Amino acid sequence: MGGTEGSGWPLRLAAVLLLTGAGGLYALYQLLEARDKQRGGVREGPRVARGPGGTDARAGGDHTVHAPTGAASGRAGSVLANSPDNVDQQHLQVVLSLLQENSDVSTQERALVTLGNSAAFTVNQELIRNLGGLRVIGNCLFNPVTSVKVKTLNALNNLSMNVANQEELKVWIPQILQILETSILNSELQLAGLRVLTNMSVTNNYHCVITSSIPYFYKVLAEGVENTQVQVLKVLVNLSANPDLTQDLLCAQAPPSFLLLFDSCVNKDILLRVLTFVANLKENPSLLHNPAQEEYKVHCLDYVLFGNSSPFCQKLATLALHQDSEVKKQVARIVAKLP
Repeated sequence: MGGTEGSGWPLRLAAVLLLTGAGGLYALYQLLEARDKQRGGVREGPRVARGPGGTDARAGGDHTVHAPTGAASGRAGSVLANSPDNVDQQHLQVVLSLLQENSDVSTQERALVTLGNSAAFTVNQELIRNLGGLRVIGNCLFNPVTSVKVKTLNALNNLSMNVANQEELKVWIPQILQILETSILNSELQLAGLRVLTNMSVTNNYHCVITSSIPYFYKVLAEGVENTQVQVLKVLVNLSANPDLTQDLLCAQAPPSFLLLFDSCVNKDILLRVLTFVANLKENPSLLHNPAQEEYKVHCLDYVLFGNSSPFCQKLATLALHQDSEVKKQVARIVAKLP
C-alpha cells in the first residue's frame, strides 16, 4: 500500500513523477500552472496514504485479507504489500477484483489505499482507467462506511489528476457533492471531497455541475477551520476564473461573516485566496446587477461585499498597507475595478 522505507519513498515518488514524460503528472502541473498563474487557479497534488506515526502505510501487518479464491488468492496478498511504483496491469486487476468482490471493510480500505497510492503515478492512472477501475472505485462512494468513502475520495483525488480520467469521473460529481453536504464540518471526509473537486474544477468543463453547491461552499468557508477554509477556497478560486459563473457566484447566498475573512490578522493563505477570488469576479466585464435576482439581493455575496453599508471598501484600504506584496497585488486588482 505505501512505500518500503519512510525516507526513500518521497524521493522515489519525485523521481517517477519527473520521468513519466510530457504526458505525465508533472507536465500537467506545468501546463495548468502557466494558465492559472494570474487568476490563482489551483489543483491538488497526488496524495500517498500514511500509516500511524507518520510512516508510509503498508498493506501487510496483522490484518486478515479475504482474497478471491483460486489462483488470484495468493497474488492478492502480495499485491497489497507491493510498493505503489512496483505494480503492473495484472497487479491492478487483482486489486480491482478484490475491491469489487469483497465486502470486508478492512479489505476494501486496503485495496482502495493500494489503488490510490498507485494512482500517484501517471502510468497507473491510465491502467486503472483502461481496466474499468474508475467505475469500480467510484461505486465505493455509495458505501455507508465513512472510512471507505474517505479512502475512495483519496483514490479519486489522485486519479483526477489525469485529464482523460476526469471525463469519466465527472459522473461522480453529484454523489461527491451529496457526500460533502451531509458530512461533518472540518471532517476528513469533507476535506477529501473538496480535494477531488479542486482537481475537477481546474478547467471549466464541469463547473456547471458544481454551481448548485456554491451557497454550501460559502457556508463552509465562513464556519470552517483554517484547513477547511483553504481547501474550499481552492475550489472557489477555480470557479471564479470562469467568467460564465460570475453571476452565479455573486447571487449565491453568503453569510455576513464572510467579511471577517478580509481582516489583516487572517492567515495569509486564506486572505490571499479570498482576495484572488473577489478580484477574479470584479474583472469580469459582464458583472452587472440582475433585476431578476433582486429578491436575493440582501442575502447574496454581491450585497455582502458591495452593498451600500458594507465595510468591505474600508477593509480593502487597510489591506492595501499589508506587508505581503501578493496580498497588496490582489487588493489593487479589486480597487481598480471599483466604481
